Amino acid sequence: MLKELVTTVSEIPTPDVIVQQIIATASNPNTSAKELEKVISMDVGLSTKILRLVNSAYYGLPRKVTKLSEAIVIIGFKTVRNLALSVFTYSALHSKQTFVDHDKLWAHFMLTAVFSEQIGKSIGFMNREELFLAGMMHDVGKLAIDLLFPTYFYELTKVSQSTGLTVYDIEMRMNTEPHTEVGAELLKFWKFPDEYVQTTFLHERPSINPNSPYIEMACIVHLANVFANLFLPGASLSYGEPYLDPVIFNVLGIKPSRLSYLIKELDRVYEKSRDMIFGGVEDETRV
Repeated sequence: MLKELVTTVSEIPTPDVIVQQIIATASNPNTSAKELEKVISMDVGLSTKILRLVNSAYYGLPRKVTKLSEAIVIIGFKTVRNLALSVFTYSALHSKQTFVDHDKLWAHFMLTAVFSEQIGKSIGFMNREELFLAGMMHDVGKLAIDLLFPTYFYELTKVSQSTGLTVYDIEMRMNTEPHTEVGAELLKFWKFPDEYVQTTFLHERPSINPNSPYIEMACIVHLANVFANLFLPGASLSYGEPYLDPVIFNVLGIKPSRLSYLIKELDRVYEKSRDMIFGGVEDETRV
């Protein structure tokens, strides 16, 4: 029922024409920086917000970037695409006031994104920009459920807080469609590539489909999600102890002992990205 509703009701925001054009343009290998700049510049507010994120400490640029053309050349097409979608996600989270804290959920989305990218870097995953976007979108099902049924989702989070069970565990015990399935359906409706759909579907339990062609990406985002929940308990609006699927060790080729070193790397990334995680995108940069 939930999966069908996300594609038919107006409460769920959809990427507007400009965001869709940015995705298509940035994904085209024949596109020039000038062409991508032209598309983004159609929305002045979006341009400004992208520049605000570009100038965050996370990217560590040696000087303030004030032009989109510079940003595109310095950090790359796909990173600019990711930031445009980050702006859209932030707007979607704040499109409707409900009973839960959307700023907390944004922080979890963004932290999972930067942790996914860092874990990918640490293990030598090739397409790290794709990991950022997959991490950003992994819990979009919670957003959809909250916008459609705010009272139901609020009660889910309260039960999670009182019982110590995760939202996913509660959904499984209730035999209802979990946020992972709802999120995957929403990304499919938004015409996201299948790697993002599958990663969203598998991010709580990658072992559900260990033969997925995107199992490595799903395991990275799963691990990032676990660490994000440990760094910011409750920000995901799930209060139970996060479950670490053992399948990640074989898929990612790491040993459990490696996790302690990984935590130190992620702690450095966390400190560097705090302004992006907690600052949102609404405070526009003066350019």
